[in-house]
Amino acid sequence: MNITSLSTDQAPPISVPLRFFAVAPLFLLLAALMLALSDGNLFAAAQTPALLAATHCITLGFMAMVMMGATQQILPVVIGSPVPASRWVAWFTSVPLGAGTLSLCGGFMLGNAHLLNLAWPLLGTAFLVFIVASMLSLWRASARNVTKTAILLSICALAVAVSLGILLVRGFVTGAVLDYAALSAAHISLALGGWVMLLIVGVSYQVVPMFQITPAYPKWLTAVLAPALFAILLLNLALLLIGAEQLWIASAGISFWLLAAGFALVTLKLQRQRRRKVTDATLSFFRLGMLSLLLAALFYLASLLLPAVALQFRLMSAIAFIAGFAMSLIQGMLYKIIPFLVWFHLFRGGINAVKAGIPNMKEVIPDRLMWWHLWLHGGTLLVALLGPWLSAAAWLTALGLLLQGMLLSYAVFTGIVVYRRTLRRIELLAV
Repeated sequence: MNITSLSTDQAPPISVPLRFFAVAPLFLLLAALMLALSDGNLFAAAQTPALLAATHCITLGFMAMVMMGATQQILPVVIGSPVPASRWVAWFTSVPLGAGTLSLCGGFMLGNAHLLNLAWPLLGTAFLVFIVASMLSLWRASARNVTKTAILLSICALAVAVSLGILLVRGFVTGAVLDYAALSAAHISLALGGWVMLLIVGVSYQVVPMFQITPAYPKWLTAVLAPALFAILLLNLALLLIGAEQLWIASAGISFWLLAAGFALVTLKLQRQRRRKVTDATLSFFRLGMLSLLLAALFYLASLLLPAVALQFRLMSAIAFIAGFAMSLIQGMLYKIIPFLVWFHLFRGGINAVKAGIPNMKEVIPDRLMWWHLWLHGGTLLVALLGPWLSAAAWLTALGLLLQGMLLSYAVFTGIVVYRRTLRRIELLAV
């Protein structure tokens, strides 16, 4: 692992990212509870209350929570520009994000307008603070690289997605006359295809070669992929807002998925060329994510070719993207990032850290736990993909999410305990 290109001296306190990482798995438990409480087949329609609530528990409570925490680590270390007032930013993003997600999901689940009215200011505050702080960090950064470009575009997409989300919630509560179908489609495409996809693309440019010891991504791909994806998303937004014909909207969708599939294929090729041939769980999480991205693209194309079952294939595409692609990569990265953060921040203790016997990265979280989680996640994904066709899949998906949330919570807190225990030994030696 080569970290010489990282600005590790500008890393924020370990408490900044860890507070996000510690809270995020709890929302997997909550999503499981919401799926378990649903009546009938919650996958029968894309807008069932339980499915909306569980999906936002995962996308906001889990995915966004981890991504916000990781971004506050990535910007100073990879881009070389610290987030201003990082501790305050962490508090004013994590707390309202968590509270807003609870209110939003509760409002969806219960059909409660008061909870929805409480949710949008809280979520708006969290994302506004995060977007402003991230933009300031990017503006101050002297680096000019493809990762910075991808992160910048991802945050721009997030800003529009959040604005549309707030508009949808306010419109629903007040009964405003809006084109909810078009606005929802734009919100989903910018949140998932923009914020999630572009951030993962940008981070992968650094993480895959560094942690997985692969060749670098081809320059032709890194130069055009993120701007091309962003341009397609803006085109799709314009087409949806003007009410363009479905053929044009589908063409934009096909273009997006072809680029996404190309990214997945290139990443899988690089992983086959890695210099260290031993397979570990984090690499397998990443591979599962890329294979799921290919599946998501195939399911989207199938929804266009088979209109009679288009709804089922669209849902399968969304499940493959969220649970298969995004969750796999996020969980795999957590199992790399947390041990690295623990090792790195303890190593700063100097000679006393060496005397105290700081753990290496393999000793922070047991390998067997990561493999258990990988197999459990793969099984949960397979069952969830059957959801649009099999009503019983909802219960099994809920069980899988519940166990994953418990495993990941245990892993995160194991890392925190190892850090604090070793830090106490270092402090005792310094007395």
